[in-house]
Amino acid sequence: MKLSTALSFIVAAGLSSLAWGHAHLKQQTPAQGATVAAPAELRLAFSEGVEPAFSEVTLVDGAGDRAPTQLSRDAGDATVLVAIPAAGLHAGIWTVHWKVVSVDTHRSEGQYTFTVR
Repeated sequence: MKLSTALSFIVAAGLSSLAWGHAHLKQQTPAQGATVAAPAELRLAFSEGVEPAFSEVTLVDGAGDRAPTQLSRDAGDATVLVAIPAAGLHAGIWTVHWKVVSVDTHRSEGQYTFTVR
């Protein structure tokens, strides 16, 4: 094996291992871009376990008003974060801002939108 090939392999392996330490959003309910009746809860499934005590999910409507949520982890799946809005969500476009800390203490964040009819 050539030295340059071996070095390329080592660098690629090292970079890919860095990505393994962060929780990535894999699936969400309501789904990105969905139009739904006001949901009683949001479910965010990540690529690895998350710590609800150090995580945050905030809902923001089209006017910029925030709707706080109560967070918990699904009892049967440590990768699923459940966010219950403190009040019912009115009709309109909502942006979900999430920040999570995975069980190995790495932070990640993102956002997506859905519409309440």
